Amino acid sequence: MSEGVRAAPGQTGHAKGGAIAAIVLSAIVALAGWTSPAGGFAQSALYLCAVALVLAGAAMLLLGRAVHGPRDYYGGLALIAMAMFAIWASNDLPGMHGFAFGPGTGPRIFASMLAVMGAVVAVIGMAAEGAGLERYAFRGPFFITLATIVFAFTIRSFGMVIASFVSIMISASGSNESKVVETIIWGAVLTAFCSLLFPYALNLPIPLWPSPNISLANMFSIR
Repeated sequence: MSEGVRAAPGQTGHAKGGAIAAIVLSAIVALAGWTSPAGGFAQSALYLCAVALVLAGAAMLLLGRAVHGPRDYYGGLALIAMAMFAIWASNDLPGMHGFAFGPGTGPRIFASMLAVMGAVVAVIGMAAEGAGLERYAFRGPFFITLATIVFAFTIRSFGMVIASFVSIMISASGSNESKVVETIIWGAVLTAFCSLLFPYALNLPIPLWPSPNISLANMFSIR
C-alpha cells in the first residue's frame, strides 16, 4: 500500500525543484520588502507573499508533494514574481485619497490581481496533470519587455494615445500569429479604451497628446 502512494522519481524531482523555487522566490520577495518603506502597503504585501511562498515550499518538501504540471507551476511563480516587482516598484507612488484613485492605486490593484492569478495557476500546476517544461522562447518576452520600455519613455512626451498604440504594435510582434490589420484594429480599440479609462474614469494626470516641448531630455527624465 505504501508503495502505491509514493511519487515517481521524476515527480519527486519536480517536488524538490518546485519547493526550492518557491523558497528562493520568497527570499527575494522578503528582501524587496525589507527595502520598502516601513508600514506601507508594499512592505506588507511583499512580506505576506514571502511568508506564503516559504510555507508552500516547506509543505511541499515535508509532504513530498509532486508538481504534476511543471509549466503551469513555474509559470504561476513567474506571475507572482512579476506582481511583487510591480508592487515594489510602485511603493513610492501615492495611493487612494478618499474615493479618488492615486497614481499608485491602479498598479497595486492590477499587481495584486496578477499575484492571485499566479497563485491559482501555480496551485493548478501542483494538483492537475499538465505540460512539462519546454525550450524557452525569447521572442515573446523580448517584444513585451521592449513595448513596456518604449511606453515608459514615451508616455510623458508623446501622450497616452501615441505611446499606447506604438507599444501595442510592438508587443504584437512577439507572436508569429499576429496579423497587421487585426493588430491595428485591436490597437486602436485598446488605445481608445485606455485613453478614456485612465485620464477620465480614474482621473489620473496622464497626458493624451504629445507635449509641445518634446525633447530627449524629457523622454529620459525619471523625475
